[in-house]
Amino acid sequence: MEINRATDENIDELTDGIVSCGYTGRVSVDKKDQIIRAIVLHSTMRVVPMLDQLRKGLQLYDLLEVLKTHPDLCLPLFVPGEDDKVDATFILEKRQPDFSERGSVKYSREVNIMNLFQDFLQETEDCEQEGWSDEESEVPQHLTVGRIMQWMTGQAHKPLLPSEKKDLIISVKFYHDRDENHTICFPTVSACSRTITFPVAHLTIFSEFKNIMKTALTHGQSFHRV
Repeated sequence: MEINRATDENIDELTDGIVSCGYTGRVSVDKKDQIIRAIVLHSTMRVVPMLDQLRKGLQLYDLLEVLKTHPDLCLPLFVPGEDDKVDATFILEKRQPDFSERGSVKYSREVNIMNLFQDFLQETEDCEQEGWSDEESEVPQHLTVGRIMQWMTGQAHKPLLPSEKKDLIISVKFYHDRDENHTICFPTVSACSRTITFPVAHLTIFSEFKNIMKTALTHGQSFHRV
C-alpha cells in the first residue's frame, strides 16, 4: 500500500485519494494508522454489498452448493492461482520419447533431436518474453509455445483439472526410414493421441531443425494424422 511507503515529502500527493476514502483528519505520516483504518473500512463497505450480490446471483443456479461440494475445483475461478499458460518446461516435462536401444546409433540420433527440440522451445519462449523481432530471432512473431502445444495436442493451455494435467502425456516417436520420393522430411503430429513423430533425416543441426519445425507449424494442417 502506498500509505505505508509514504514519507513527509510525498504524502501530500496522496491527499485526494485519502479524502475520497472518507478520512477527515489531518493528513500526515504520524496519522498513518488512522488513515489505513479509514481506507480499510471504506473498502470493506464497498466490497461486502458486492459480495452479497454475487452470493445471491450464485444461488439462482445452486452454484453455492457446487462451491461447497467441490471447493478445490472452484477455487481457481475466484482466486488467482497457477498460470495456465504453457511454457517450455511444461512441454518438456510431459514429453515421453520412445527411444531405441540405449547406446545404439539410432538412440544417439534420437537424443540429439530431443536436445534440438528443447532448444527450439526455449528460443520460442524467450522470443515471447522479450518481444524479439523476426530479424533478431528468426522465429515468426505468431509462433508461441502455446501454438506448438496446440499443434501437438489440440489445446494451447494447461488442463484445468489436476487429474487431467497429471495424465497428460505427449508421446514422441522417431522415423528412421528415409523416403526416396522427396528430399526433406517433416515431423507429423496426431493431436487425438497427442503424438509427434520426428523424421531422423535432416534433423541433425539446430538451424535445420528450426527451419523444418517453422515450416511444419506454419502449414500445420498438412502435417496432421488422425
